Amino acid sequence: MPFILTCRTFEEYTLALYRSVHAVKPAPRHAVAARRSARATSRTRRGDRPAVDPEAVRTRILDAAERVFARRGYAAATTQELAAEAGIQKRMLFYYFASKDEVYERVLERLLAGIQAIHDRFRNEPGPEGLADFVGALLRSAAARPEPVLILLREIMDEGPHLDRLAKRWVGPLFRAGMDEVQRNVESGVFFPHPPENVLGVIGGLTLFQVLTAPLTRRVTGEDPLTGPAVERQVEVANHFALAGLLGPSTAARVSEGR
Repeated sequence: MPFILTCRTFEEYTLALYRSVHAVKPAPRHAVAARRSARATSRTRRGDRPAVDPEAVRTRILDAAERVFARRGYAAATTQELAAEAGIQKRMLFYYFASKDEVYERVLERLLAGIQAIHDRFRNEPGPEGLADFVGALLRSAAARPEPVLILLREIMDEGPHLDRLAKRWVGPLFRAGMDEVQRNVESGVFFPHPPENVLGVIGGLTLFQVLTAPLTRRVTGEDPLTGPAVERQVEVANHFALAGLLGPSTAARVSEGR
């Protein structure tokens, strides 16, 4: 070993011997090429992944949250359950929403925005037609997605912490617009002069109460009240009750005669 001849002390000799034994040998050229190829393939695969649509993920989370909150209620539901129901990691839930509270608010706001859209769609129709179309659309929508309706009803019954904000932001403006329309039809002689706030309360009961009582109805009648045929029967009955109680004598006569 030539390095022995250059060592002046035993310590230098020991250090030189250690370095010669433990020296890092250069990797063979074929191994280096294989590692580079693997890294390039990994980068290519990552680049080929389809881009994530943030809105689609948010919608999936809200859909899952509707089911969890409807089953468990706001207080009992955990963020881990919300993430698992949506098929994502818990950290991804917090990437899209700041907290469980925000998820809950968005679920309720999505429901109320849907009711607002139904109202806007039929608000310019003549009194009887607009009322019938609104009742039918609201019943069908609630039957198709009963979970957010149950969450809202639970929030109302519990006088939950979000109720004040929902009343100011969504329900209040919608309620006042509905009362104005009822009053306009009353003044024009189309509707019987019932108090508008009571009219809206009855319509809400006709359209949304069946969602709340659906589990009991299934056990009593053996039929699911939220399936297609049952919903259409409920639409017919609700419209009959609403129109029979609201239409003024002259309007009722025209409707019964098909004019």
